[in-house]
Amino acid sequence: MFILVSMIYVVEAPGTVQVPNVEGIQILRACWPHEGDAAELVRQLKYHRITTGVTTIADAMAMIAPDPITVSMLTWVPCTPQRHRVRGFDQSELLARALARRLRRRAVPCLRRLDSQPQTARSRQGRFNGPQLVHSPKRRSIHGQVLVVDDVCTTGSTLKTAATVLNAAGAKAIVAIVATVAATITRDSSGNSGNLS
Repeated sequence: MFILVSMIYVVEAPGTVQVPNVEGIQILRACWPHEGDAAELVRQLKYHRITTGVTTIADAMAMIAPDPITVSMLTWVPCTPQRHRVRGFDQSELLARALARRLRRRAVPCLRRLDSQPQTARSRQGRFNGPQLVHSPKRRSIHGQVLVVDDVCTTGSTLKTAATVLNAAGAKAIVAIVATVAATITRDSSGNSGNLS
């Protein structure tokens, strides 16, 4: 085992992290549970515009990514246009482009966000409904296995929505990688593994 260091955060190399089953996603992998320094690393990127953690997160994502030869396209789940304007960047796009460089693939913007409300501002039911995403009409057709990158998986609904759109646009399979996954969605009320459908 070894560790990855970013600024003052020390996170373990990614290991086996329990993830939920998300409808439409064939494989979902997470670098870390959303806790401790790993969660803080994501928060610094997402809410404080500190991008130095992108390298650490992308390195960890590359360690758990599928064989690049199996990936036809690599894309990301876009943040709201308002968040993009405030931050000056889309954190998932930064992660996707950094991961693409490590996998020697090109990151392509395949999804467009229609709604303006971030997941963190939604009610529990709103989070489970997911964002309004559409296939970006300016982009080429979707094909083969698509690797989708996002920063955090909280309820799984964002990835489910992304998979629905990408599958309808022609993807043959969807694989997703997130920096962290919330522990609350890996178990249902009875303590069993979660399955978001």
